Amino acid sequence: MTQRVTVLSVSGTSARVIHHRQTACHGDCDHCEGGCGSMAAKESLVVEAENLIGAKPGDQVVIEGETGKVASAILLVYVLPLILFFFGYFLGDRFGHGILCSIIGFVFGLLCAILESRRQRKRGTEISFRIVSFVSGAS
Repeated sequence: MTQRVTVLSVSGTSARVIHHRQTACHGDCDHCEGGCGSMAAKESLVVEAENLIGAKPGDQVVIEGETGKVASAILLVYVLPLILFFFGYFLGDRFGHGILCSIIGFVFGLLCAILESRRQRKRGTEISFRIVSFVSGAS
């Protein structure tokens, strides 16, 4: 999985990079019917990346994450709580407590995701990124 990012700082062979996530309207409020104005969400994600190509602060680069770990994280954070939500609903519906059991299932799924994230951080097995190239025409 690759993303275009901007290098913020460099320290040895690692770099802090920032990725600006696009919102649903892609930050182009003129094309929205209602106009999002100041309500436009501007999310940024800062991560550490291995810098073996010698990128400098301000450079536009492409980073690559470990695809298998990214896919596992997506499943854990988004899919597991959703599956447990529906499982809880259908199981609880048999006993007249479908909504309560669905909420419990969803919360349990989120707790599993949080605990797994902490476990990976302690073990040092979280998702790692590396800078693979400069963005064409940006350097």
